[in-house]
Parts: sequence; C-alpha cells; structure tokens
Amino acid sequence: MASSMSDREFSEFLLRACHDLRAAARAVRTHSQLLFKDAARSGSPPADPRLGFIIEGSRKIDLLLDGLVHYSLALQTDPSSFQSARTDILLRFTIAKLDNVVKQSGAGITYDELPVVTGDPDRLMQVFENLLRNALAYHGEGPPRIHVGAVRQKEQWLFSVRDHGPGLEAEFLESVFAPFERLEGNRIPGAGLGLAICRVILEHHGGHIWAESQPPDGATFYFTLPAAPPEA
Repeated sequence: MASSMSDREFSEFLLRACHDLRAAARAVRTHSQLLFKDAARSGSPPADPRLGFIIEGSRKIDLLLDGLVHYSLALQTDPSSFQSARTDILLRFTIAKLDNVVKQSGAGITYDELPVVTGDPDRLMQVFENLLRNALAYHGEGPPRIHVGAVRQKEQWLFSVRDHGPGLEAEFLESVFAPFERLEGNRIPGAGLGLAICRVILEHHGGHIWAESQPPDGATFYFTLPAAPPEA
C-alpha cells in the first residue's frame, strides 16, 4: 500500500495544480472579456448575459486558486527555519497592509504590549492578516472595533483577537476552521480558507487556535505560540 503524502508533497501537488488551473481560468476570462468588448464596440445589442456569468465565474476560480496557493504555502511551514519574532512589529506591518480597508470601514484597532515568540515571521503575519480581515468584515452597526492581546502561560503565549461584531453561534465555533467553510452572509471575497490556513500555520508552530463567542457580543479568536527562548 502506498504511503500517504507528506504535507510538503501535498503542498507541491497543490501548487502545480493551481499553476495549470490558473492559466486556463485566466484564458477563459480574457477571451470572454474580449468578446464582451467586441460586442460593445460594434454597437450591436448588449452581449449575451451568459458572458458576464463566465467572466464572474472565472474571477471566482482565480480567488479560489489564490486561497489554495496560500494554503499550500502554509503546509510548508518549516520549524527548522524558525527564529525569534517580535509580534508587535508583525502586527503593525499587517495593520499597515490593511490600511485601505481600515480607513474605509472606520475601524479602530488596539493592542497590548506583544511578546517575542519563536516562529516564521511571514507565516505569523498571515495569521494576523486573516484574523483581522475577518474581524473587519464581520461587524455590527458601527465601525469595527478590534483588540489584540497576549498573556504568558508557562512556555507559551496565549494571543487573543477580539471583535465587537455579531459573534458566532456555538455550532459554528469549530466548523469555521474547516477549509471552504463560509458562513451565511460572508462579506469576505475569497475561498473560505483564511481560518483553515491559520490553523495549519499554528499547528506547524506547535500551537493551536480556537474561537469563543457569546452572540451578539462579538467573538474572540485565541491562539497559542511558543515563547522565544531567553537570550544567552
């Protein structure tokens, strides 16, 4: 019986598949857009509305492939390359990256003094980005309010990302971490892989992630990371 694929082997398989599928999807979208423009330039009646469905469908396929690429890269998280990482700096970089979304939503993001941990800085920024994007998208009547905290627990740190949105019902607290899981009313464009990617990254760091919520009083996502060893 053949042995199952390692995470790295599965990751490489996904990357190769995504590369080929992306080329095909973009070819479909490009030629559909050209047909749409040709019809508009000719002054003929509006193009077949089915072209619009093809263009939108290929765009969604592109978003799905983007998500799968990020998921495959998360599978390649390599503990042998871990280093000390200042999570306060990683969070500030992430907030700067999301600057347009933060400004458009009028969001307020606050955070406590954050620690140094051991890990892959790029992957940890991915965790912060996915959690912040979720909190920015799922909010109540007013602008999003998000707070990031961390407390020491022996040899690890417990992080929390709290929002003031509508919260999550108990039956969704675990399923939101499943790949492709999208809650009703999801306002985040993409494949529904953000939280699944967070879980993969954190498990490769020796940590874990979970959610707690008491609707309608927001949700808090908790995750753990090993503390950086003391300097010699």
